[in-house]
Amino acid sequence: MSALRAHRIGWATLAGFVALASCGSGGGSATAPRVAVAASSAPAPAVDPCGPGTPGPVDEIGVSPDAVTVGVVADVTGPRAQFAANWDAMQAFAAACNARGGINGRRLDVRLFNSQVFDHRAAIESSCDSVFALVGSAAVFDGDGSSEETDCGIPDVPAVVAEPAHARVPTVVTPFPNPQNLFLVAPQRYLARTAPAAIRRGGMTYVDVGVTALRARRQLEATRRIGYRYPVVSSFPPIGNSGDIDARAQTMADRHVRYLSVQGRISDLADFQKALVAKGAEPEVVDAGPLFYDPAYLQAAGPAAEGTWVQVLTTPLEDRPVVPELARYRTWLARTVPGSVPTAQGVRAWSAALLFAEAARRAGPRLDRTALLARLRAIHRWDGNRIQIPTDPGADRASSCFAYLRVEQGAFHRAYPTSGFSCPRDGWIHLTRDFRHL
Repeated sequence: MSALRAHRIGWATLAGFVALASCGSGGGSATAPRVAVAASSAPAPAVDPCGPGTPGPVDEIGVSPDAVTVGVVADVTGPRAQFAANWDAMQAFAAACNARGGINGRRLDVRLFNSQVFDHRAAIESSCDSVFALVGSAAVFDGDGSSEETDCGIPDVPAVVAEPAHARVPTVVTPFPNPQNLFLVAPQRYLARTAPAAIRRGGMTYVDVGVTALRARRQLEATRRIGYRYPVVSSFPPIGNSGDIDARAQTMADRHVRYLSVQGRISDLADFQKALVAKGAEPEVVDAGPLFYDPAYLQAAGPAAEGTWVQVLTTPLEDRPVVPELARYRTWLARTVPGSVPTAQGVRAWSAALLFAEAARRAGPRLDRTALLARLRAIHRWDGNRIQIPTDPGADRASSCFAYLRVEQGAFHRAYPTSGFSCPRDGWIHLTRDFRHL
């Protein structure tokens, strides 16, 4: 085992221990939740960044007279890798943009970096002096290499910000801000109204890996403060077996869990649900995050997925007839990466690419990293031409908006709201613990 792997597994064990320790203290605090000020929920202005132009002279890494090269760092292979869709979406976006003339006349080239779950630092080090910017990236351990990224000053427009260290990099501007001291609790408020009895008998289980344990701890604090109760909270090892899941599913069956949240991979939730079905102990409410809006989940879980609530922060792919940008994503994905399946993760990467391209267009023909960052930070209303929730990337302000899909007859169907997103004013909770520096 490499030193990096040993460090990660050790950190994950510590995170799991702290998560379990926190479950027995302070979770049911009577302190009134504080509401966070969120980004505007109004639709953002449409953007059209790709087209011909006359590039100006510039001396910058990754920029030539006829091309600008960006990198996308993603866990594509390795244990628990799940972000190949980011590579595919970025290649599709570049093809679509270049067909229209590039960005101010420069062709958009994409270089792919495979972080392989444990090699994020190496990918960052390689990208710093070889590409102009990072765009559309997603990795589980994206905090590894943050100091190198800060030192080299490379602009970073990720599709996902997972670890707090990555969020603190000063050159990160994302279309999906993820403030670690806040938690979007609006979806769970909706489920509490829908099934008030079920949330009093909750079960939470999570894979014992740093970022996933962190997410579980944040969700436990936030939802307990709005009335959720968890008779069962457990973790399971990142490299486990069916016996690990079966034992934890049995505990949930014995405790008559009615609300279930699983923090892990698609296969983790699917395996838990199948184990519970086999025991005749299907929860009334299964609450799944945006990662699970993926055909791979439906295939993995099969009939056990029926009724699952899936939270989304991107516009459902079924809305493509009324959202042209979604149709462009699907069309160019099919042309560029035949056989690639459209996913919400791909939509997130496409939105990141669109945000980068718009900032680069505004930076003008003399494109450099300083100008790009200034333009990124000046964008305060963003929804990727309606393919995602509205956010404020420039100020790193997230939205209170969300939607729920539900699995019915083996397919995702919009459940709430009937169109668009719900954007409640009480959507965010300030967490009492400091999750920003873990």
